[in-house]
Parts: sequence; structure tokens; C-alpha cells
Amino acid sequence: MNKFFSPDNFAMKALSMFCDWMYINILFIICSIPIFTIGASLTAMYSIVFKKLRKEEPPIAKTFFKEFKANFKKSTIFWIPFMLICAFLTYDVYLAHSVIDPAFSFLQYPASIFLFIIVCATVLVLPQIAVFDSPLKAIIKNSVLLAVVNFPTIFLVIIIPVFIFLLAMLSGKATIIVISLFLFFGFGALAYFYCLFFKRIFIKTLMKNSDMDEDDIDI
Repeated sequence: MNKFFSPDNFAMKALSMFCDWMYINILFIICSIPIFTIGASLTAMYSIVFKKLRKEEPPIAKTFFKEFKANFKKSTIFWIPFMLICAFLTYDVYLAHSVIDPAFSFLQYPASIFLFIIVCATVLVLPQIAVFDSPLKAIIKNSVLLAVVNFPTIFLVIIIPVFIFLLAMLSGKATIIVISLFLFFGFGALAYFYCLFFKRIFIKTLMKNSDMDEDDIDI
């Protein structure tokens, strides 16, 4: 019994990680309520996850709000235009698909493609802000280049939430289950899963552009 409750026990480690996901999830949701703060909230969440991947054990709430404050300006300057562009393109897709004359429904495809390109090109912006202290212009440029080089990984990162959304649309019951999971721990768990890929991308890039070995890179 004592072994079961040992901090080194796999079950206890999994339980601890699950509790961390829940805690991070709550902080992310609360700090994302104003909508325009979602960028800073995502950056703070990524910051904590990267620290945990480095085997650090930071105080979650204190670290979250510290990173939220430190990266608020840079994250928000990126997030607001990104959010508005995506909202505009999504609304265009909706109009072309559901509202306007069916003869013009083909207009949804260029808007969808452009939306996909925008998301692909910028999906690594906030994770980079969480890890690197670089100018926003350089971070956006790097995000575009890394997205091209690592397109299969970026495609996976984007398709997962799309799949989850389509799954939620299957029925009212599926919608309730998906929403409940994300309110409970889903955002934290997804951020942890994503950061495993983001960390690998960053390490691979730094190794390529320097003489450092993987063990010398602390991300």
C-alpha cells in the first residue's frame, strides 16, 4: 500500500499530471473569458507545460499569472489581429456555404484555404513567445518557416481540434461530452500533447542552426 502512494509510483505520477491539467485548465478558461486575452492565456499555459517538460515543478498559479503578465503585450498584439482575420474568414465560409446563392457556394473554398494557411503559418507563434525572448516580427517569420519545414506535424496539430469539433457535432450528447471534457481538463491535456511536438521542432531547429547537442538545449 505504501508503494502505491509513493510519489514515484506510475499511478501517482499520472494522477498528479491529471490534477495539473485540471488546474491549468481552470486558470486558462478564467483568463480567457474576455476573449482578447486568449493569446496571453495560451502563452502562459504553454510556458508552464514547457517548464514541466523540463522536469521543473513550478507553482502553477503563481507561474501562470507571472507568464501571463510578462507576455501579455506581445501575445495580445499578435492575438487580436489573428482572431479578427480568422473570424472574418470563418464568417465568409459560413456565408458562402449556407446563406448566399448556391451558385456562389464555390467561394467558400478560397476562404477556407486562406484560413488554413493563416492558421498553419502562425500556430507556432504563441509557443515561441512562451519559450524565446525574441521580437514578435522575428517570431512570426520563424513560425512561417517552421510551419513549412514541419508541415506534417503542423497539419496534425490543426486537424485534431477540427476532428474534435466534428465529433462534437455528431449529436447533442456528443456536444455535451466534449464541452464537459474541455471544461474539466481538455485544454490543459491538449496543450501538453502539443508541446511534446513543439519542443521537438524547436530542439531540431536549434540543433540545425548551432553546434549544440540535444542534451545542451534547455527548452
